[in-house]
Amino acid sequence: MLKKKFLQMTAALLLATCLIPLGSQTSRVWARDYQRVVVLSDVHYGSKETANKAVRAQKMANKEKAVQDINSWKDVDLCVFTGDMVQLAGSKDEYKLARQLTDKVTQPKTFIAGNHEVVYSETPAVKGKLQPADPYERMTHIQSYKENYGPLYYAKNMGNYLLLFLSLDEIEGHMSGSKPYAVELSQAELTWLKAELKANKNKPTLIFCHTPLEGTILPDNSENEARNFTAPSQDIKNILAQNPQVLIWTSGHTHTPPTDASFDNTINRYAGTQVLDVYNPSWEGNEIWTNSFYLYPDKIVIRTYSHKTHQWLPQFDRTINLPAGLAAVKPAA
Repeated sequence: MLKKKFLQMTAALLLATCLIPLGSQTSRVWARDYQRVVVLSDVHYGSKETANKAVRAQKMANKEKAVQDINSWKDVDLCVFTGDMVQLAGSKDEYKLARQLTDKVTQPKTFIAGNHEVVYSETPAVKGKLQPADPYERMTHIQSYKENYGPLYYAKNMGNYLLLFLSLDEIEGHMSGSKPYAVELSQAELTWLKAELKANKNKPTLIFCHTPLEGTILPDNSENEARNFTAPSQDIKNILAQNPQVLIWTSGHTHTPPTDASFDNTINRYAGTQVLDVYNPSWEGNEIWTNSFYLYPDKIVIRTYSHKTHQWLPQFDRTINLPAGLAAVKPAA
């Protein structure tokens, strides 16, 4: 009799659970006090390695496995591709190839353009060097980018956080020395950026841009060239100085891995300000890493994960406590 009554109660509980709306179940199971952003930078799918077929195939397989890892994480709110999704020069065939990987990401995702989407000509490389695109070809590349991945610059709200996404959109392509800037923002984009920041003074803000801020990489690093920093540098410096709510600038481009001294270094703090430039590794090496941002009501936690060893790297854990006046709301359950 007791056994029968127990079975009846168990069945009733199971039925009640099934009748709860799926969203309510998910919220109850995964209730948490943070939102998670995963950064995927410089995936260059298929691969910049075009000569050695075996190496190319292995790199592509590594990238696909990393995507499988990310898809398996149950607490991801947004994946951000910070540019250079395409292999080399942004041809239509390269976009088709890149989308074979980016379309496999089943988590919510968003994109910005890198230099390999816009800056280079599709004409054959000279002595292994890609040639700069002229203004017309840049405009054509930008159109291809928009068709595949959406707008060049835009904003997203995440709880009480503001996320701003910037891409190169300067058609003329000004030069640093003999080379075009990898990322140059137009005056129209800078005007939009200033307006967004002015309207959101009380929101802790993260900016995502393909290239880093000037002076945030060690002087002896091979990527420490003016063309590799976001231009126009003085305009950006002025904007950041006037907006202390900007706490993080998220960059790729330099392919800086955790094994490099510039990956997590005091020099990453921009020009003595509150802005931390968080460098994100390329997916082109023998090992793939990703950074995750955990956005809490009172802090941002940055963590680095190895997709080769399937382990977190606690030595690179970083915490940014939100300044007074920038308290974020707790994400809705």
